[in-house]
Amino acid sequence: MAKGKPGADSSVLVTSQIGGKPLVELAIELYGEAPAFWGRYFTSASTGGNVEYRHLKENRILRENGIRVLPIARQTKRVDGDGAAGAADASANAHDILATFGADYLKGLGGEFYVFLDVEGAPSLSQAYFTGWANALTGESSGATGGAVTLLPCVYATRFDSVTWSAVAAAGSAGVDCGGAWVARWTHHGCHVLDEWDDIGVLPDVSIPCPVLCWQYADDCHGGSGFDCSQTNPAIDIDDLLSHLILPPETSV
Repeated sequence: MAKGKPGADSSVLVTSQIGGKPLVELAIELYGEAPAFWGRYFTSASTGGNVEYRHLKENRILRENGIRVLPIARQTKRVDGDGAAGAADASANAHDILATFGADYLKGLGGEFYVFLDVEGAPSLSQAYFTGWANALTGESSGATGGAVTLLPCVYATRFDSVTWSAVAAAGSAGVDCGGAWVARWTHHGCHVLDEWDDIGVLPDVSIPCPVLCWQYADDCHGGSGFDCSQTNPAIDIDDLLSHLILPPETSV
């Protein structure tokens, strides 16, 4: 198989420095090119801390390097809840993303963007929660912008979390949309360049109703305050994927 394009994600600002270099620079040194995307967390517009995406600090360096933001919806300990919990969290996620980038700006980029629900496997995802979250994410974003911006539900989870993938599959059979999956299967620990894509090693054992868009193959590059390493699926249209991620505007502190 071929290789995809590199990607990264972090629970710290992309401007955070290790050895005097920001994470973005370290990722470019590792890959030999800028990551196609950088995953960052969105919970609600009122959530504090630098685990959350801080656009005034992070937009400029990502924009200057052509790196798109991959939004990750972060309410990891609630994803086994009911539909009402999923809908409430989706509303907060949607309004956070809209407030961060602005509806007019997002409309100008194309208006449809992926949001990946963070599922770490403890707990696993429930069908009820995903149903409530997915429907509300799309409905809230479209309703708040008069149809100008639609956020599309996707899922991040480990390859072997069959409970989560089964919930996604059951929801899909019931008519719930899933835009794509980002699968974590760490074949390396620490910094590592891209391996060849391997469907057998990456795709979940459960058949899911959406394509696997990305593979997170290594964690903790430069430690816990660094970044995780991913690549895009070489079998998908990379331009289509990137059009559904967010190139930030040129704003900074």
